Amino acid sequence: MAMSTETVEIIRKGVRSREALNDPERIRGIHRITIEVEEGLRYRAKAAGETPHAMIVDEPPERGGTGAGESPLAHFLTGAGSCLLNQYIRVAVADGLDVTFTSMNVRGDARRDVGGGFEHIQQELFAEGTISEEAMAVLAERAEGFCYVHNTLKGSVKITTVVNLNGREVVRRVSEP
Repeated sequence: MAMSTETVEIIRKGVRSREALNDPERIRGIHRITIEVEEGLRYRAKAAGETPHAMIVDEPPERGGTGAGESPLAHFLTGAGSCLLNQYIRVAVADGLDVTFTSMNVRGDARRDVGGGFEHIQQELFAEGTISEEAMAVLAERAEGFCYVHNTLKGSVKITTVVNLNGREVVRRVSEP
């Protein structure tokens, strides 16, 4: 789906302004989420100051929930993947690259015992376009640099990111703590 000229310009300005910042005190941000218990393990979460939309967080009935929304782990992996995907798209748009990202799969391998956690997150992006493999490798590095979630997680968990261009793997990046 094509973006309007106005949207492209908003994205371009946002990328350029982040690249221009070099004072850590000026670039601090605070993000707040309010989570309200609706029933049992079902919650309604809203980001303060953003859209009026809410996320429904729940567990399937076999884990004591109502099945009305995705699990907390699904939201976690969705946040990790969509944050990185946003950065790929934003940087590509800002730089005028001929690439369209069409989808992404995210998989989290975790220990589910008490004290367990994610041990490996695998992210696979799918794109189409005439961008070269070399330019895609540069885009991948830049996108990771822009992604707050990736930068937070890479110190704690192994992350493998694969980019497929026109049906073929062209980039594989691994970040390890």
